[in-house]
Amino acid sequence: DADAVVLAVPAPQAARLLAAELPAAAADLAEIEYASMALMTFAFRAGEAALPQGSGFLVPPVDGRTVKAATFAGRKWRWIAEQEPGLQIVRTSVGRHREEEMLGRDDAELLDLARRDLRTATGVAAEPVDAHVTRWDQGLPQYPVGHLARVARVRDQVAGARGLAVCGAAYDGVGIPACVASATEAARQVLAPRPEGDPASGSSGHAGE
Repeated sequence: DADAVVLAVPAPQAARLLAAELPAAAADLAEIEYASMALMTFAFRAGEAALPQGSGFLVPPVDGRTVKAATFAGRKWRWIAEQEPGLQIVRTSVGRHREEEMLGRDDAELLDLARRDLRTATGVAAEPVDAHVTRWDQGLPQYPVGHLARVARVRDQVAGARGLAVCGAAYDGVGIPACVASATEAARQVLAPRPEGDPASGSSGHAGE
């Protein structure tokens, strides 16, 4: 028994949890597809890595590159530059929707491919002092045409269940600010008092029963 429940889980898991009570919402959630991805993070000596202006770059699929994006971390987040003033931290990412073959390669090969693309894009040919690969399997929700309507239907269904809300990257965006905003709104929904006369404002029907 619980006074309120916030489902802060990926869409497939939320679909399974809601299947019995909210089948329409569950069906919509089950349609949200995910992509896997990997991050290759490099640390270069600052004097050996003359990066171009800006905080990074994006690579369109038509370019045929392995890397789909790169972030110059010290420029995007000042605290990184302050913490490691002698280093340039560069984070690259690979893994587009339905691009599983690339992610099947081992860490060493992904690092080599990322360095090649980074060198082509920026001219940085220095050896990194450190490099690390981080993988997320099925961690990036996809937003095709119709996603906003799907999310609206899910939220309409969930709003009819007292003390229940959903939040996370599957709805409004994958970035940290979007996820925080989603969680804040979910908390507001479950804490908001029900208007007088609302059938869900009675003492029965708590989330989790």
